[in-house]
Amino acid sequence: MKILFIQNRILFPTNTGGRIRTLNVLRHLSRWHDVTYLCSVEPKDEEHLEEMRSVGMELEAVPFRGTSPDQFKFYWDLALNTFSKTPFSVAKDFNPALRRRAEELLSHGQFDLVICDFVQMAPAAIDLPCRNSLLFQHNVEAQIFQRHAETDEGFLRRRLMTSQWKKMVAFERSAGKRFDRVIAVSDQDREIFKSEYGWNHVDVIDTAVNTDYFTPQADVEVPTRVAFVASMDWLPNQDGAAWFVNEIWPRLRRQHPGIQFQLVGRNPSPLVQNLAQQEGVEVLGTVPDVRPYLAEAAVIVVPLLVGGGTRIKIFEAMAMEKPVVSTSIGAEGLKVTHDGHILLADTVDDFAAAVSRLLTSEQERRRIGQAARTLVDENFAAEPVARQFEAICRETVH
Repeated sequence: MKILFIQNRILFPTNTGGRIRTLNVLRHLSRWHDVTYLCSVEPKDEEHLEEMRSVGMELEAVPFRGTSPDQFKFYWDLALNTFSKTPFSVAKDFNPALRRRAEELLSHGQFDLVICDFVQMAPAAIDLPCRNSLLFQHNVEAQIFQRHAETDEGFLRRRLMTSQWKKMVAFERSAGKRFDRVIAVSDQDREIFKSEYGWNHVDVIDTAVNTDYFTPQADVEVPTRVAFVASMDWLPNQDGAAWFVNEIWPRLRRQHPGIQFQLVGRNPSPLVQNLAQQEGVEVLGTVPDVRPYLAEAAVIVVPLLVGGGTRIKIFEAMAMEKPVVSTSIGAEGLKVTHDGHILLADTVDDFAAAVSRLLTSEQERRRIGQAARTLVDENFAAEPVARQFEAICRETVH
């Protein structure tokens, strides 16, 4: 097949779950088929272009200058979005030049399939001159805004999230119906798409992990180390980190004096950076390789109160034989068993007790960690999941 794959950005550095999930599929899909990867590129991305080309795809990079929360224009555009029906996360990244380039490529080449990665890219992908189209949907995007609207403490932020939730429901419902097929990442997401959006053309793939890259590392564990590894510029991760440090961490420190907590992940917000003021908490921010931090941690926590899709970081930790404590939302959509492959806890008391149980018992850490690695190795390696993705592509075309 000849495939045009449309994404917002290049996939390096691989510091978000969405990038990792897409890359794990495309590394294999590009070996089996002719894939052209079309994306927007900002000046900061240029140092990673050769690494992107090394994946084996034809790279089409269209210049773009977006905005970020450290710029005034970001908030000005957010304020103006009050008067628009389009969700802000869709409007802020729309690149008309990328849409034009997609039309040019399709007019000059016989592509079999257009794949849109994330519904936010739908304005660049809908109604292109190609007979077959597919949407790769990593989350129920509206659900994330809904959960913020229901749980955020600040009045203004709740109002903002409520507005974006309603816009995203309408946008997401309409956009998904304009693709021939949709790929979801969990059975739970597929049921939401069907019941709330009326999508009857959704297939599901498993969460893929590069099990050759994430492997157990013996004899490096620090028994007093707890870690949360995630993108620290994503609001659900920020709120989860704050909940863990403010509500759970003081209890753990009283029970286990001397324990340390590391927050590892790109671009920590001021909220996350301020958490380092708590005793025993270290905010490391962006690191070149997360594996040493996973390997050294005795316990990995995923204290999410809001989210959507599936957390690939959980499977990466499990692939390294690390015991994970997560909220139910954090592990939502993952085919894991409580007290078998992971510990699930949703209250402050239960979460603290689960972490404490693992810190106290090396035997428990090994039992859960080894079961977790076996589960991932046998069911969620990248190539078999990429074959699931490929099969849906073939069905869409034929």
